[in-house]
Amino acid sequence: MAAAEPKTYSGKCYCGAVRFDARGLKDIWYCHCTQCRSLTGHYMAACRALRDDVRIGGDVKWIAVSENSEHGFCAACCSPLFWRNNTRDTISILPGNLDNTGGLKTKGHVYVSEKGDYYEVTDGLPQFEAFPESGI
Repeated sequence: MAAAEPKTYSGKCYCGAVRFDARGLKDIWYCHCTQCRSLTGHYMAACRALRDDVRIGGDVKWIAVSENSEHGFCAACCSPLFWRNNTRDTISILPGNLDNTGGLKTKGHVYVSEKGDYYEVTDGLPQFEAFPESGI
């Protein structure tokens, strides 16, 4: 019996000027690093897919935020949409922009060593001080 085709998720920015499809999204992780918190105003939720499995339509403004990473925002409404590390073959998608998150689960928290002092992580999910060496 052949393996099932990975699910394709669709999404868009707030104004609808950017639309995307992503096949085979991996589950959601929360990132508490200083960079993500500065860019979103709180910790960031993200799920990832291989770059070749993501199709983006519309005007995305990519902003370099470090030597290796950049974030993608809608050029019209400024919705944060994507994150990518230029040394990896994946792209992360902010799941709040997905039309439907059915089948995705939250797996845990990374960079909790950099989390804000104003909140606690109490949901019982795994927590990592940084990015786990085994990957996620």
